[in-house]
Amino acid sequence: MTRIFSLCLLLFCWLTPAAASAETRALVMASNYDLIDTNPDLFLANPMADATLVTKAMTRGGIDHITLINEPQAEDWDEKFNAFADSLGPDDIALLYYAGHGFQIRGRNYFLASDGVSLIPLDTMVQKMTESAKGAIIIIDACRNNPLAKNSAPRPMEVQIVASATREVETVTLDDIKNAESGLAQLGNLRGLSAILLFSTEPGNVAEDGDEPGKGSPFAKAFAREIKKRQSLDEVMRKTAVRVNKQTKGRQSPWRQGDLAFDVYLAGMRSLPIP
Repeated sequence: MTRIFSLCLLLFCWLTPAAASAETRALVMASNYDLIDTNPDLFLANPMADATLVTKAMTRGGIDHITLINEPQAEDWDEKFNAFADSLGPDDIALLYYAGHGFQIRGRNYFLASDGVSLIPLDTMVQKMTESAKGAIIIIDACRNNPLAKNSAPRPMEVQIVASATREVETVTLDDIKNAESGLAQLGNLRGLSAILLFSTEPGNVAEDGDEPGKGSPFAKAFAREIKKRQSLDEVMRKTAVRVNKQTKGRQSPWRQGDLAFDVYLAGMRSLPIP
C-alpha cells in the first residue's frame, strides 16, 4: 500500500501544472495624491490603505517577492516597473496591483502618477510582463470618477511610456482629460492566454471607496480576504467579485479580461487528492 501511495504521489507531482510551483513576483503601486496642493480634487483616502491590505495578505499567502511603492512619481514608475520586469524569469508569474486614479482616453487606459500630471499607459506594461514571464496577473482598483471632469488640469498631461526602449513622450490635451469617460476600458490589444486582468468594476462603471475613508475599498478588502487562501486564482477572482457585488448591493461588479493557459495557486493548493 505504501508503495502504491508513493507511486500515485509521484504521478500527481508530475501531472501538476508548473504554475503551482512557479515563483510569483509582485509589484504593488498606490497613490493617494495627498502631496498635491494645486488640485485637492485628486485626493483619495483609500489607495495606500488598499495596497497595505493586499501586501499583507499576499505575504500571508506565501508570496515572498513583493515590492510596495507608495506615491510613485513618473520616474518611480519608469524605474521600479522596469526593475520589476527585468527581475522576471520565463517560469515566473508576474503580479501587478494598482490602486489610484485611472483614466480611459480614446479607448486606452492610463494610471495617474502621484505628481498629478503624468499618465502611465497600461498596455505597454502588460506587453512587457507577458514577454518576460510565463504569465501575468494585473489587479486594477482604479475605476473611479474623473476628478478633472469639472476642473481643468493645471496643464496638458504627459504620457510617460514605461517599459519601452524608445522612452517616447506623448501629450494628452486638456480637452482629452476633461472629456475622459468614466471608469476604464477593456484592453483592445490583449491576445492569447498569457495575461489575466481583474478590474474593480465593469468597463465604464465607477468603483466605490467604501463608508470608512482610509480603511480600504470594498474591492481591496474582498481581494485581500481571498488572495491569502489556498485556492485557485479563478476562485480568488470569482469570490472577490461575488463579495464586492453583494456588499455594494449590485452597484459594483469586478470584471475580468483575458486568461492563462494553466492553473495558478498563489497561496498553494487546497490539499493533495486521495489516491
